[in-house]
Amino acid sequence: MLIIQVIGFLVLFGQINAQQNKCEAFIDLALIIDSSRSIQPNDFEEGKKALLDLVSKLNVATEKAGVAVINYASTVDFNARSDVYQFDQGELMTHIADLPHLQTNTATGDALAVAKAYCDSSCRDLTKGVPRIFAVFTDGHSNEGRDVIQAAEEIRSSPTEGIIFAIGIGNIGPDGEAELLAIANDQDYVMRINSYLDFARVVNVITTKMCDFPAFVLPDVQIVGEALGNSTRYYRMHTLKKMKKNAFFEIEISDRVGKVKNSFLFVFVLFC
Repeated sequence: MLIIQVIGFLVLFGQINAQQNKCEAFIDLALIIDSSRSIQPNDFEEGKKALLDLVSKLNVATEKAGVAVINYASTVDFNARSDVYQFDQGELMTHIADLPHLQTNTATGDALAVAKAYCDSSCRDLTKGVPRIFAVFTDGHSNEGRDVIQAAEEIRSSPTEGIIFAIGIGNIGPDGEAELLAIANDQDYVMRINSYLDFARVVNVITTKMCDFPAFVLPDVQIVGEALGNSTRYYRMHTLKKMKKNAFFEIEISDRVGKVKNSFLFVFVLFC
């Protein structure tokens, strides 16, 4: 399978507004939060504070960031409206602040399966070119429920085409380290944090990284989107069949300032 990543030519402005310290990315985001008994109650509360800080940096709105929250241990507590993009940011933050500490085992595979089912029914269509990000925050490896590797592979595959960002917190051990990499399937999508206190200190890093993840687009499908001031759009395309020799790709960008519109056409030729 050939993967083509187009990054750089679509960078119109910086992703994080330095003055507002806010991410303006178009993303569909599932926050998948480990709430198992191995997490100390005070650490769980520190984790919620960090998540509140993270959400405060997103532009949660219909045309920007859509957020679902999945709190899991042995059971999975899911919260999102039928149309997650209508989420009021204040309501979302209230829900995170009120998340219960479930304190049972760790069923990460079950949580991923719930997140996938939700996204398949409610994430914006792939033709919109919006990244689908599944951010897993966990302190260890899964020990109950569905096979976590299979669940992760299903998220990365069609029709979901999601990116899993695996964040390990604390001393997760060799099994946890191996599982993080297997879940994400890419070292660039793995982050390790020493403690829940450190989690709060690296929220800006996590937010910036998520806002730079690309959207998957399909061959022969036109993607139409906008990139407003202080925003960036990244795309990645993979082919489902062998490409013809010397295939080409076109990207047209229209830059509007006031009533003046300038159009630019970029043509990329791939020699196979």
